[in-house]
Amino acid sequence: MTYMKQFLKRNKGLFFLTIVALAFQTIGTLAVPFLIGKLIDTGISSGNQKLVISIGIQMLIVAIIGSLAAVLGSFLSAKLAANYGYEIRKDFYQKTQELSIQKMDSFGVSSGVSSLLTRMMNDVTNVQRALMMIFQLILPAPIICVFAVVMTFINSPTLAIIPLISIVIYLVAVFYLLKKGLPLSSSIQQKLDAMVTKLREFFNGINMIRAFDNQETEETKTNHRFKDYADSMITVNKIFSFLTPVAYLIMGLVFSLIIWVGSLLVGQGQLQIGTVTAIIEYSMQTLGYLIVAAMVLVTLPRSIASLKRIDKVLETPSEFVAATNSRNTSVTDDILVRFDDVTFSYNGAEPILENISFDILKGKTTAIVGGTGSGKSTVAKLLLNLSNINSGDILVHNRSLSNWKQEDLRQIISYTPQKAFLFSGSIESNLLMGNSHASENDMDRAIKTAQADSFIFNQKEGYQTAVSQGGSNFSGGQKQRISIARALIKPADLYVFDDSFSALDYQTDAKLRKALKTEMSEQTFLIIAQRLSTIQEADQIIVLDEGKIVGKGTHEVLLSTNKIYQEFAISQGIQLKGEDKNDSND
Repeated sequence: MTYMKQFLKRNKGLFFLTIVALAFQTIGTLAVPFLIGKLIDTGISSGNQKLVISIGIQMLIVAIIGSLAAVLGSFLSAKLAANYGYEIRKDFYQKTQELSIQKMDSFGVSSGVSSLLTRMMNDVTNVQRALMMIFQLILPAPIICVFAVVMTFINSPTLAIIPLISIVIYLVAVFYLLKKGLPLSSSIQQKLDAMVTKLREFFNGINMIRAFDNQETEETKTNHRFKDYADSMITVNKIFSFLTPVAYLIMGLVFSLIIWVGSLLVGQGQLQIGTVTAIIEYSMQTLGYLIVAAMVLVTLPRSIASLKRIDKVLETPSEFVAATNSRNTSVTDDILVRFDDVTFSYNGAEPILENISFDILKGKTTAIVGGTGSGKSTVAKLLLNLSNINSGDILVHNRSLSNWKQEDLRQIISYTPQKAFLFSGSIESNLLMGNSHASENDMDRAIKTAQADSFIFNQKEGYQTAVSQGGSNFSGGQKQRISIARALIKPADLYVFDDSFSALDYQTDAKLRKALKTEMSEQTFLIIAQRLSTIQEADQIIVLDEGKIVGKGTHEVLLSTNKIYQEFAISQGIQLKGEDKNDSND
């Protein structure tokens, strides 16, 4: 509830106006039965036409004020709910930028991303809906109940017992059902997470499912998640389905009892007909608001569960703070990045990187090569500060990585991921993500360097060619080249390519590397790759094996001295020096 309190405090003006509008709406609702009773007892019964007209005008004015207040209250409560959605989603988005990948994954059993998506969209919507209903339907109910009972008691203590007992009975029933339904409502959101996760997996893997003719198996798994969610919803709805029948039963009994007892009191001269009519109106209003409030309360447990899930993310402390393991290490001016005895593991598991130390020199190309699972891509993620290291330190410009602001760090590093991803829009909008101020000449230079000019200029719309979500209307190699161009167009101190050339054919790979050497010869590059042809011209090559550095040097040095590098070379058809070609083919 912390963030809800902070939100209401930030929007206290709007919150106050909403309460005022709600108060006028409630006054208008309560004044009508009072005026009806007065109309019957003092106007109609006496035959005073002027008094009847006067009270009628008063009723009209009250009705208009109440209606206007209701409209204003609806608008203000909707605005308050909209503001909540906007502010919380903005804070939520910002918070995800401050959390490590491990922490983001921890919010869901099978997929933290799916859970975060559900919280950001479905959970926030649940709370927004609850905010509106609380102001419009729940808050007026207790005010009207108290006022109705007090007014009934003033006019007839005997009749006041009837609505009072009915209210108590109904509230006890509501409390009992809420107590049973709250735990189930909380679990529904978790099952929604599981359903969204499965749907994401299904749609992302649809081609593989079809390729292996595995539709029936996946359909069974998906239907199981659907059924689990539906069964929970049905169970909750069954519990709360008793509320409405109980309310209408109580309403019918109250109506009958008030007429019966009221008629006896009128016959005895203790009450007037108008007073009995007003009491009936008050009682019906009370129970009517209680019924609506109870129907809204059915959704509150789920909204409270959503609020807690949102708070859990927002209250998670940022992991990227000043490091406690920073080392007093100084570097020379020619060193851009230093990995100083870095060890990293996921959630206390076996280290993925262990005691890694190397430098990335300014204006040079550093390459990292290694087999699958060797930890080479993890180096790039740590450099981008996407995860916290366990020990050691990473220095950028002679400054500990953890002492950099996230936005400052990412301004000086340009990154191309292993899996190319394009955003829906146009080729131009994707390129401008790298540099929003880039001119057309800048874009031309970047796509030519990335060897993407041929297929982009062949498109009828050129840079305005539409890009589908994820870039699904382009081939893997085309997406990769646009992603590389997006990275190259960004002015940066370091360009990181995380196995970004893997989708390119050898000829395009060679042309791209040649263009980089010609057009960006003064820049600093970190290239992570498995193909040795991609990195053989690097100034320094680092060989990783099972998270440890097992070799450093140039391509020629490693080819003649490093056994693991030699094994890579042989597996890729590269002949070792001094090795007879016929022998290597035996």
